[in-house]
Amino acid sequence: MSKAGLGLSDLSIAPRKIDRQTEAASVPITPTPASTEKVAASMLPKPNEKQRRETAEARAIAQEEVRYSLKNLKRSKQRNVKFFINIALDYELKARLQRAASENDLKMTAVVKAALDYYLTENEY
Repeated sequence: MSKAGLGLSDLSIAPRKIDRQTEAASVPITPTPASTEKVAASMLPKPNEKQRRETAEARAIAQEEVRYSLKNLKRSKQRNVKFFINIALDYELKARLQRAASENDLKMTAVVKAALDYYLTENEY
């Protein structure tokens, strides 16, 4: 199988559009040296050392605040993290737990959490 080659004549190319703006831009404008200095001075102000230091300090303070707020956000999310407990159960207790979970259509962890909560509240913890 050979691939068919495409030539330049096979593709259609649109003619270029001539804008009036490009025509006006092609005419050279000779600016006066005084006007270019004023434009450059107004466009790019050169801050002194004190202004540079102030802007750098303001930027650093803003970044520090963002960092602290992000850290506080992560801490608040960690408060909702689940903590796991490994409990060794004998076979009879696990069978009762499974039966209670299946009869009440709950997960075993929900039953254990409810039992622990009930026990702790009854003993005033």
